[in-house]
Amino acid sequence: MKLTYPLLLNAKPQAKPYKLTDRDSMYLYVSITGTKTWKFDYRLDGKACTYTLGRFPDLSLHEARELRGNAAKLVGAGIHPKAHERRLQQETIAHRKNTLWPICEEWLNDNRGNWTAYYHGQATRFLTRYVKSSPLGTMPVRDIKVAHIYDLLQSIAKRKALSGDERKAEGAPHIAIRLRQHLDAIFRRAIISGRVDANPVTALKPSDVVTLPPTRHNRALQANELKHLLVALSVAGTPLTRLAMHLLLLTSVRTVELRGATWREFNLESAIWAIPGERMKMGHP
Repeated sequence: MKLTYPLLLNAKPQAKPYKLTDRDSMYLYVSITGTKTWKFDYRLDGKACTYTLGRFPDLSLHEARELRGNAAKLVGAGIHPKAHERRLQQETIAHRKNTLWPICEEWLNDNRGNWTAYYHGQATRFLTRYVKSSPLGTMPVRDIKVAHIYDLLQSIAKRKALSGDERKAEGAPHIAIRLRQHLDAIFRRAIISGRVDANPVTALKPSDVVTLPPTRHNRALQANELKHLLVALSVAGTPLTRLAMHLLLLTSVRTVELRGATWREFNLESAIWAIPGERMKMGHP
């Protein structure tokens, strides 16, 4: 019987499973539930074996014949098709583990408890944007050279259109320096785990990558200027902003600690603001 698409599609389940034989030991196996599966029978090492090619109609007759031909070549070489399939899957998994982005993920996960939520989130955003979303993320770490790292960092340092974290970090050159620090630590991890023998980042000094603009510190206010600021705060800005500025003047905390404050940190009766260690830069409450 010549197998055709209408014949295969209209094959109905019966009281017992049955086969629609094609050629070269390939057939469509129709189960009692109506599931249709392409199978290939062969003998190897004196044993009768069956290799499942896939389900119909997801796998067409033409595609099943191609897979059957590939499987027959493996059998001719003394290799079980299923064993070959498992080996390819293991190689794919091993290859992915040895590419750059999964190692970045491992590094981020291992340091989650050592960093503040802000710093961990920032590192995650930088690496996701510049590594995961680039060809470098899927490249095996052993293939990554100094030139690859240099090109990546240069593209960030010279970026004209700034957005998001780049504005907060005073521009792209600072992002490039921070990313270099992250990649240096990530490659050290890859060396320790035996996935790479050398760290391409160490060959690049920060000055090789970018020329940082001079740091511009905000000028400290004199006593009389501070008085004018307090007067201006009484009429400018939203009530929440005015309260935040007064609290900042009274406590001298970092702005990230002020903005992240919650009511449970305040004891109004004893006039104490207790900031937990996980929200502090050095990790101490």
